[in-house]
Amino acid sequence: MLKKGCAIATVVLLAVYGFYLWLLWGRIETFPVFLLSGFGAIGFLMFFSQLKEVALGPSGSGPLKRAEQGLPLEDGREEAVWGPIEPLGATLEAPFSGRVCVAYEYDAKSGSRGEDDTASTIAGFALAPSVIRSSRGDVNLLGYGLLDQFPKKSVTGPEALDRANRYVGSTAFTEMGLTKIGAMISAMDSVLADDDGSVRQDMKTKDASPEELAACAFSEKVVLPGETVTAIGIWDAAKGGLVPKLRGKSTIVRLVPGGGAAMVAHAGKRPWGTLAFALVWAGFAHVFIYLVLRLSPK
Repeated sequence: MLKKGCAIATVVLLAVYGFYLWLLWGRIETFPVFLLSGFGAIGFLMFFSQLKEVALGPSGSGPLKRAEQGLPLEDGREEAVWGPIEPLGATLEAPFSGRVCVAYEYDAKSGSRGEDDTASTIAGFALAPSVIRSSRGDVNLLGYGLLDQFPKKSVTGPEALDRANRYVGSTAFTEMGLTKIGAMISAMDSVLADDDGSVRQDMKTKDASPEELAACAFSEKVVLPGETVTAIGIWDAAKGGLVPKLRGKSTIVRLVPGGGAAMVAHAGKRPWGTLAFALVWAGFAHVFIYLVLRLSPK
């Protein structure tokens, strides 16, 4: 699922990039050709992807509107539900804080501030088999949704470091890094396609020694038992839950905090601001490309 999406995106990007290379080659020096082709390709694809979102509406808005209308869940269709999430069995324990939860993401970055552009020493996520008590009935969550919209909290203190060291000592990690990008994508693809409701993935970029961890900033995102969430995925009537794939159809299950009319209204907003940014980016890039074509004939 993830590998297929990455492959399609890569092919499209390379095709558009190749077109701009062909268009500009021999008109200016080699390095500016590569640079300007990159800006042109990114601007072109960004503009048309945002134009699609504005014209057709953001992905997920359709299932949310069906949920708001109270329509019955339809087997094999992408559906949305919201309500309190509860574990079907044992809960999880967040690695650094020890908070009881049904899902978590964690990250340990080198440096006391743990900036987003710093490589992670260790990172991972997990989901316990869970059910969402929705107005459309109890719905099992059978696929992991990245917690990108849940609040990230810093975890500090000697207890957090002690928990991190104990977690590293008892966990088998998948190696991350540019040289292992294929293995990383395969591992992520397998995890995101899992449909039994129990998910866990732990990754590292380097040896997570006690000294290395002591220099890290720790952060977590958690989903608490009883917290109101919205989940979007493919409804599998036989399993009574939302899954990432069913009968040749696939998606990435999405899990976000909150629900109800406010969620539907927010999801239905057209990304006009992003479209304007994409238009400015693409406009500037193509002005330069036009000037090159006009002033530097082959």
